[in-house]
Amino acid sequence: MVKPKGWFAAAALLVLASAISGCAGGGNAPEASGSGSSTSAPSGSASSGDKSLDPVTLKVVVPGGKGANFDEVLAEVNKRLKAELNTTVEFTIIDFADIVQKTNVMLSSGENVDLIFDAPWLHLDSMAAQGYYEELTDLLNKYGQNVLKTRPQQMWDANKINGSIYGVPLGAAYTQARSVFIRKDLREKLNVPAVKTLDDLKTYLYAVRDKEPGITPLIAGGDDVTYSWVNWLIRDDTSVSIRPTNVFGASLMLYYKGNDGKVYNFFDTREPKIWSNIQDVRKLFTDKVMSQDVLTNKTSQADMMLQSKVAASPQMAFGIPKPFNDQLKQVVPDGELEAVRLFDLTPGANLSNFKMDNFISIVKASKHKERAMMFLDWANRQENYDLLEHGIEGKNWKAVGEHQYDTLNNDGGIVSFQLMLNPTLERDWVGTDEETLKYNQFIAKADNFQKDVLTGFTFDPTPVKNEVAQFSTIQAKYYNGLFNGALDPDEYFAKFKAEGEAPLKKIQNELQKQVDAFLTKQS
Repeated sequence: MVKPKGWFAAAALLVLASAISGCAGGGNAPEASGSGSSTSAPSGSASSGDKSLDPVTLKVVVPGGKGANFDEVLAEVNKRLKAELNTTVEFTIIDFADIVQKTNVMLSSGENVDLIFDAPWLHLDSMAAQGYYEELTDLLNKYGQNVLKTRPQQMWDANKINGSIYGVPLGAAYTQARSVFIRKDLREKLNVPAVKTLDDLKTYLYAVRDKEPGITPLIAGGDDVTYSWVNWLIRDDTSVSIRPTNVFGASLMLYYKGNDGKVYNFFDTREPKIWSNIQDVRKLFTDKVMSQDVLTNKTSQADMMLQSKVAASPQMAFGIPKPFNDQLKQVVPDGELEAVRLFDLTPGANLSNFKMDNFISIVKASKHKERAMMFLDWANRQENYDLLEHGIEGKNWKAVGEHQYDTLNNDGGIVSFQLMLNPTLERDWVGTDEETLKYNQFIAKADNFQKDVLTGFTFDPTPVKNEVAQFSTIQAKYYNGLFNGALDPDEYFAKFKAEGEAPLKKIQNELQKQVDAFLTKQS
């Protein structure tokens, strides 16, 4: 998983994780083992209702927004926590647009924070390297048995930083669920057959352009590299197996290809498949298929679709969340969305390094590290997990069988991917269609993926931190414009290269040096 977009985040990630309860085996850190989940307090922690604990209020910082039930659900969370751990929690919710800057300030200034969300696409590695986060092995072994048990061993092995655990991995699958959401009602109105391939998708997009002048055919992520159109297509193209190095998040300026342990530089290679996609998306832009406002649009892609302003957009899910179609019908009574999945379901065709994209860390300066881990362990028990993710049972949601749930009219909890998402405790939404379940179940099984030779590798940017900062500034001027078609590649790629080639080459060389050292150590 990567950075979720706006209010869509929770719904998308829940869809991503649906149908995988029980698919993963037991997880364990160095001294813990087992499987399943526990409803009792872990060994070494306070037992339920233990009055020997001093009262503590934990400060928790996460991204996103407050849902309609936030205050009510948080009150119930604190009622249970107070009774069991003599603890309450206060959440600081930060908009995604501000998360990097604000968390940087919080950590560097020593602000009173106990638990904080971080991710490789934010600054997890650099903050851990600078000593802002607590190493968690001892705390997990003593207070975090449920945290350990609800995550498979692959997660713990693959998500360390230089051999240490600086964040609890949050995720429920071994790659990102992703598709392109389109308007099924428009497709049928325009007599376009079911969309199965990229060429089919283009046929639909051009039909919308020609016959539905009030609707923009396609919008991608102009403010987020992850959602740029070229990135979206490359991720699902197993013929090339290209993936970002994550030095600059999802940027493909430095990339891995196949499983050869080599770092490729797009300035040097002008990788044919990436370049042809850049040319193709330029045509989509000049043909007015891609939104002409792709770089300046500030409204989420999901919102634009639900307002019937856009006919297609990339989304982090394999299926359509029920609230999406419900909301679209308020604008277009006959409106309906469907997901175009370009993901290859061939076992072994996709590579995975089993890394998660989201983490929750305990701040080194926290005065309540033990209690913070106790809280995380509490959150990784089924009844508390359900409360945090879905809300109050019987009011916001209801259980269906052992591993399913259904939404009620006022459904919704307060956190999921930001705090405790794992494959063991996730429930399937009872209305998930069979095709979506098939895709979700596929990405939840490690054996369906070829192991990336760089599984467990973490880049230390310290030796080239100045170049990383320099190139990041240069990339911001060109990348999304080129990868979404808004800039002419014949003109602007040369400018991008002239400005960025030197710092990127230094970063490439340092990254390759560290990759080589890692692979030598593994052999």
